Amino acid sequence: MKKLLKQNSKKYVPLLLLMLYLCVSNAQSLDHPVIMTTKGEKEKILQNIEKYEWAKSLVEQLHKQVDSTVTVHSKNPENILSKIPAFATSDHQNKERQAGPIAAAHSKILKLAANSGMLFYLTEDEKYAQFSADIVNVYFDHISPLTPETTTICGYAFFDPRTTYDQLAIAYDFIYGYLKKPGTTVYDNLQSTKVAFDNNKAQKAMKNIVGNVLQEYGKPDSYGKRISNHPILTAPGALFGILCIEDDTEREHLFNIFWETGTAHQNSFTKTILPMFSGQGIWPESLSYSFMPIITMVLNIVDRVKPEMNVTENNQHIFEGNFLFDYLRNPDRTFVRYGDSKRYNDFTAPLYRYTLSIADRRGYTSLKQKAEVALQQSYKTQGGYHPNIGQDNIFNNYNALQLFWGIPLSDTIDENIDLNKPTVIVDHAGIALQRNFVKTDNELYGLCGIIGGAHYVHSHLTGIGMELYGAGYIMGPNAGLPPTVSERQIPLHEHYFRLYAGNNTVIVNGTSHGLDEGSWKRKANVWQNTTINIAAEPKHLEDPISKEFSFATQFLNDTVNDAQQERTLSTIRTSATTGYYFDMFRSKANNTNNFHDYIYHNIGDRTLLTNDKNKELNLKPTERYQNDIGDVVKSPGWRYFENTKTTKKTKKGVKVRFDIEYDDRYMHVLIPKGNKREYTKALTPPTREAKHDYIDKKTQVLAIRQEGEAWMNPFIVVFEPSLKKNSSISSIEPLEGKYKTVGAIITSKVDNALITDYIINQDTDDAFYENKKLGLSFQGRFAIVRTTIENEKTDITLYIGNGKKLVFGTKELITTNKASAILNYNSQQL
Repeated sequence: MKKLLKQNSKKYVPLLLLMLYLCVSNAQSLDHPVIMTTKGEKEKILQNIEKYEWAKSLVEQLHKQVDSTVTVHSKNPENILSKIPAFATSDHQNKERQAGPIAAAHSKILKLAANSGMLFYLTEDEKYAQFSADIVNVYFDHISPLTPETTTICGYAFFDPRTTYDQLAIAYDFIYGYLKKPGTTVYDNLQSTKVAFDNNKAQKAMKNIVGNVLQEYGKPDSYGKRISNHPILTAPGALFGILCIEDDTEREHLFNIFWETGTAHQNSFTKTILPMFSGQGIWPESLSYSFMPIITMVLNIVDRVKPEMNVTENNQHIFEGNFLFDYLRNPDRTFVRYGDSKRYNDFTAPLYRYTLSIADRRGYTSLKQKAEVALQQSYKTQGGYHPNIGQDNIFNNYNALQLFWGIPLSDTIDENIDLNKPTVIVDHAGIALQRNFVKTDNELYGLCGIIGGAHYVHSHLTGIGMELYGAGYIMGPNAGLPPTVSERQIPLHEHYFRLYAGNNTVIVNGTSHGLDEGSWKRKANVWQNTTINIAAEPKHLEDPISKEFSFATQFLNDTVNDAQQERTLSTIRTSATTGYYFDMFRSKANNTNNFHDYIYHNIGDRTLLTNDKNKELNLKPTERYQNDIGDVVKSPGWRYFENTKTTKKTKKGVKVRFDIEYDDRYMHVLIPKGNKREYTKALTPPTREAKHDYIDKKTQVLAIRQEGEAWMNPFIVVFEPSLKKNSSISSIEPLEGKYKTVGAIITSKVDNALITDYIINQDTDDAFYENKKLGLSFQGRFAIVRTTIENEKTDITLYIGNGKKLVFGTKELITTNKASAILNYNSQQL
């Protein structure tokens, strides 16, 4: 016998090697759970639950959602299993509207399974594992005989990875150890009896799910030629399933497709998705669509599972970009709005919690500090941290990470981190923000405005649009997004809100429009060139040289309308409770300049137009804005103006007051004398997301028509939001050069002080202006000279925002290394 074995041993070697290979290739090196947490982290999580109310409350919520159903299920499994809806037969069977209710019904049950799995992990009570197992087994039974192409739950390929596949994977991951125990049984609802759990069936189902999301059977990834946020939103449905695959070789193959190779349906992270964050580290869409907390969540999970890839180290700019959103808040903590945005949509908290988890685990000290400050400020405004597991939204599936990734915050905020920077630039959207913060009652007296525009997914066609905050309101709103998806398709949105006339901008020759070619949405005609920031003080997120002054200038080379436009917005503080916006808009067509229309919307009940002597102007009805250029979207969109009344042409200065009668707030608007202009007031559709009953009231609109060009003779408009019926600004005069207007002289009376601001805003960095009568000269783009007379004393400030030399009287200010400088002195120092 020994001789026989010796003779045949060589024959057995290949067979033994093959068996060894099969064992290795089918090895399971991942220990479960792995998606949200691990066994090794359990002790720390339990300590948090014991020590902190926020962690304890999350566990209590899990019990509240699960326990009663588990009790019923233990006596009558059919009670819950019979509520599992029918499965769709194809992942393109339903459209969004039809798929939503189906996905919601499945998601509700699968969330119960996932939450029960979490309780099993925390308590080790097998009743929770059994409950989850009985539910997931129904899904495994149905999905395992299918193929990736035929796999679906709700019948819509875009919804399943976000609502059902992810929850199924989470539940399976948490109870994996229980399911693998010998003798584990599950309730078979078709046979009404318990049967042995078949993990091979579960593995086949998970592979089908992953295959359905990745869609290797479809087209390849175009690597940036076609960009969408859809692969970000569906990523958890793929990644969570991949991490449930036992076979190491197969799991690595699938992960490589998910991360590196990509497909047309589930784009490559390294070649398509992450490169889109290359600029400022944010997803380049409208603000509401830019948060994308899933990216930070996915990076954290991948880094936890594959630390050798250094994905968090290599993507620091994305984590830094997460904090850009907090710089884009109005004084009332709502968000500024550009494109398809909702100012009350706030996804910063999960962003910061995910970032904090990464920073704490990886030792990124600065990042951790920023995340703690941002979360502390967020929780403070909400009256504390009160986490919610939440079952209210089919896409709100990862709130439990507050428990598993939760990091206790320190009790003090580092005051050195300032989230109220005066200038914020959002490059992809062509947006520049200007802010003036006050320590006391900032919600009432703080200033915050944005100017700019660009084409991006979910963009609006605005040229260089503007939005202004004041006195507790977004006084001068832009268009925003309607409450429902269906309302985005109606003419009101497509023919007005998304176009020039639905925003605060300047329309050239009555024909400003966008292009269909290149538009993110077919037949939307919203493609425009990107507005760029050409000057600002301070620069993006830098500290200012003055508490009273700042400015930003945006430029648009409009190839669609063959025009050039430049807009400067400056926030100017005159006291702790008073201040104003200086808006200077230059515009010219490269060929014929027939006329320009300056459009500004303001919420309110009444618009009052007076001359510079406070005498009310005569108005007559007009039909001038009841026209369009004949394109598919009826550009520029001002057919929605109604009750339109206009003045005669006048060269004199004009004052406008918008009254908010709800709580006696006002927006004072002052325009200096100059070119002949006609002033029109009208009503437009109600402002989206407006406070109080202004969400239902017609919005007030001011239109200023100027014949000819508006570059040498630009629109200069000053806005003062106020709690007072009378403006603190007593006069405004143009500051004129030999051939053009370069700024304004604005005089304010604040308490006992008489404040005069000489504002110079030129169109090049090296332009020179001189006014011998005033003893004033300036070389550069933007400067302010302020004189403050109070108690027979005169204080003077020379401010260069961008320039080289400013002279006033006998004093001169020269910049050195930087293009900005400031000098304060009084009359006694002359």
